Amino acid sequence: MRVFVYCPLAPTPPIVHAPALASIFALHWMEPVDIVFGRADTAKYPDAQARNENITRKYNQARAMAITGGYDALLTIESDMVIPPLALERMSRIDADVVYGLYVSRHGKHSWLAFSELTGPPAKYAGASFSASPDFCKEAWGSVVESAGVGLGCTLIHRPVLEAIEFRNPDNLVANDWHFAMDAKAYGYRQVHDCGVVCGHMADGKTFWPTQDGGWLESEG
Repeated sequence: MRVFVYCPLAPTPPIVHAPALASIFALHWMEPVDIVFGRADTAKYPDAQARNENITRKYNQARAMAITGGYDALLTIESDMVIPPLALERMSRIDADVVYGLYVSRHGKHSWLAFSELTGPPAKYAGASFSASPDFCKEAWGSVVESAGVGLGCTLIHRPVLEAIEFRNPDNLVANDWHFAMDAKAYGYRQVHDCGVVCGHMADGKTFWPTQDGGWLESEG
């Protein structure tokens, strides 16, 4: 399987965290792999809407490169994610159209960014994180579970999905990954979380990690 790895760089320093960069280059894969880092000119994106439009545009550039380059799948890794070396090997073996690694939000209550349900227009945007059910999280830990998705921090997207779905952010109320997950469901694609691909999410000099009970812990750096 030919895999295209894409990391959109942040618009402000650090454009990629050093542990995140090291984890990308530490990926185990027995075949050649191409890695691209998407850059942005920060002067052109002065507000939240412009930045959201920029990240959506970058993901669509990655989608186009993966399709025109003849790749079988796109692996997205965000610039603040620390991923395990076996992430790609594990995720590539799963019989699903979109496979997500497991990580928590770097803000707020640091809930798992793994959802059992997502809603959007015409209803209110809302999601049910697996963190709301600690017993389910304990059962899911280390396993592959059906999910409603969300997040592009460590996500393997197979070619048929890329060919069918563009990244979009029509109303700027949620990130493009939310619409992508909802579109994948609408198209009937199978989305799963591999809760054995445990990733760190970096912010403010700390790294936040999911725990087996649906909670989180933090480490320095």
